[in-house]
Amino acid sequence: MLWVIATITTAPGHDKDVLNALRDVAPTVRQEAGCQLYQPSQDHPEGLTADAPPRRDTVTVIEAWDSRQALDDHLATPHMTRFGEQTADWVVDRDIRLLTPH
Repeated sequence: MLWVIATITTAPGHDKDVLNALRDVAPTVRQEAGCQLYQPSQDHPEGLTADAPPRRDTVTVIEAWDSRQALDDHLATPHMTRFGEQTADWVVDRDIRLLTPH
C-alpha cells in the first residue's frame, strides 16, 4: 500500500473553489481500482498548537492506493486531467508526497 499526501496551495481566496472541484471528482476517484482512500480536507480552524496555526489558501488530499500502478493509472484518468484544467488558474503550488506505511 502507498499513501499520498497532496498539499495544494491556492491563489488567495480560491481554496474553496479547489476544494469544491475535489469534492466533485472524489466519488469517481473512490471507485477506481486500487483506491482505498481519497479525502480532500483543510486545516481545522483552531489549529493544533499556537506553533501550527491553520494554513490559509491550502487544501490537502489524503490518499491510499493499493500499488504504484493504481496511483499511476489514477493520475492518467480523464477526470483528473479535467480537474487539472479546471483548477489551473487557482493553484499556485503542489507538494505531493508518496509515503510507504510501516
